[in-house]
This record gives sequence, C-alpha cells and structure tokens, in this order.
Amino acid sequence: MPLARHLLCLITLGLSLASGAQTAMAAAPACPSNDLPTFLRAFASSPQLQQAFTDSPLIEQRPARDEYGREITTRHKLTGDTRHLLSLLDPQAQARAGLQSFWESQTLVLHDPMGDVVQAFVFQQGACWQLVRVEQWSMTGLLDQDAPANETALQRQMRKADLFLGYGGREQYLLTGYFFDLGQQLLLDAARHGSAKAAVQAVSLGYSGMAPALKPGEPEELLRPYAPTDAEAALMLSMYYCDPLGDGSVNKCQQPRKSEELVLRTARELDSATAYYYLGSGYAEGQWGTADGPRALACYQEAIKRGDLNSIRPLTWWTKKGETPAAGAQCLPAPSQS
Repeated sequence: MPLARHLLCLITLGLSLASGAQTAMAAAPACPSNDLPTFLRAFASSPQLQQAFTDSPLIEQRPARDEYGREITTRHKLTGDTRHLLSLLDPQAQARAGLQSFWESQTLVLHDPMGDVVQAFVFQQGACWQLVRVEQWSMTGLLDQDAPANETALQRQMRKADLFLGYGGREQYLLTGYFFDLGQQLLLDAARHGSAKAAVQAVSLGYSGMAPALKPGEPEELLRPYAPTDAEAALMLSMYYCDPLGDGSVNKCQQPRKSEELVLRTARELDSATAYYYLGSGYAEGQWGTADGPRALACYQEAIKRGDLNSIRPLTWWTKKGETPAAGAQCLPAPSQS
C-alpha cells in the first residue's frame, strides 16, 4: 500500500505539471504580426506583449567615458520589470514629449529636434519580433560630467554638437548618419545665435558630404555676419565665393574680386597668419587671375613671421627651385594715398 500511494502521488504530480504547462502555453500571446511597424503598434500598447516579446535580461546601451576620458558606450543587462523603459513607444507619449520617430533598419529611433532625448529600440526577428536592446543616446550625463564653470547655453550646445559628431565620426554605430545630421542642426542653430565657430563648422560639414548640403546661398548667410571679426569665417566665405558648392567641380574662381578682397582685408585688419598663407597660395596658383610668384613668396614670409608653419613648406619648395623673395616685393598693396 505505501508503494501504491507513492506511485499515485507521482502520477498526480505529473498530471498537475502537465496541466500547468498547457495553461502557460495557452496564456502565451500570439505574435501580432511579422511586419515590424504593425507589430510595434500592438506591442507599444500591450504590457502582455511587451513582457512576452522583450529579451530578459534586456540590454541597455549608454554613452560614457573610459579611464582616459574618451567617449565610448557601455552595455548593461537589466533584469526585472523593464516596461518603464518602453513608455515612449506609445504614440500619445511621444506627442506629449514632442518627439519624432524614424526607422533605421530594424531599429526605431525616437528623438526631439535638439537631441535632448534620443532613444533607439533595437528589434530582432525570430519566430516573432523581439526587443533585444534599448540605446539611450542623450548626452546630458556627459555634458554634466565635465561642464566648465560659468558655461553658457550656447557653449554647452557646441559641446553637445561635438559629442554627436564625435560618435558619428567613429562610423561604427547604426545611427551614424543621424548623428551627423543632428550635429549639423545643432551647429546651424548655434551659428544663428552668435557662434562664429559654429558657422564655420556647419559650412564645413555641409561641404564634407557627411551631412546634407546647405541650401543655395546659406553658407554666405551664415558666414557674412562673422567675417569682419573672425578670420576663419572670412576665409571660409572667401572660398565660398570661389567655389559655392565646395566640391572642387569649379575650375575657375566664380567671384575672384570678392574672394581676393576678403582675404586681403582679413590679413590687413585682423593680422591673420592664416590669411597671409591663403594669399600666398592664391597668388602662387593664380586663383584670382594671373599668378604672381614674387608676391606669393612675400605673403608666405609674412605668414611665417606670424607663426604660420604651413607656409614653410611652399616657401622652401620655391627656394629649392631658385625662386627667392624679390627685394621690394610686398604681399599687401600699399595703402592708397588720398
């Protein structure tokens, strides 16, 4: 009898376990759709689907710095209920937060125009879609970590642009293209609010091909207000007058007088070593018309006097060819006598 009762208990336990497994299987929700956007619409509003189709542990990725101060990313395994991280998947929550969204392959990116909120939700497809990683790309933590004393809002924005462009420059993240676009938008906004450096960087980025090209005439609009007092802005504007597209497709300077006069004024009024170097290159190559070797060498000499090391190489090259600065040659024309 004891043996019989023992066998009966084992059978009862087995039936109970089987019944529980069948109940669990019956309770598991079905895959809403194999189409990812359709799946997401159901997933975003259903705690049951979120629990069923989210990895455990869920991986969260964040920007960080290593022991040398370099920008990196770290990944963390999250256990327990992680549904609070998915709250922004709700379209109503996105609307309240002023967020926009786009798909990058199998990743949904939610962001605001200035990059204060950037979250990426990475899905993988198996029997159904599964959320495998949440990437937090807000730079607030890094910006707060090393904020200079008395930093202005404009300076902080410039640092934020540098961070996004730095991560984009690695070309190892899925959102590389977005990082360049966002960096450019931050720079454009900073340029329109008083930053000459941002104006120069925004125009350079538009020429680089890494971010969208600026609108026709926009480089001049951005640079011209800063050209009288900032040498970099003036020289970038001079290049724009020669080659508006900045892609090297122009064989002849389009507006040679405006370009040359701007560099001359920058050298004369701002005493810019780089402007003297540009004058030397322009006259050596005949960029604004006829080449003028003696004047080019005189400009290189003036640039070197002001600490421009780039001028040493062309000056040395011309010297080896037997061309030396001519006596009396001047880089800048003598002031007109009134």
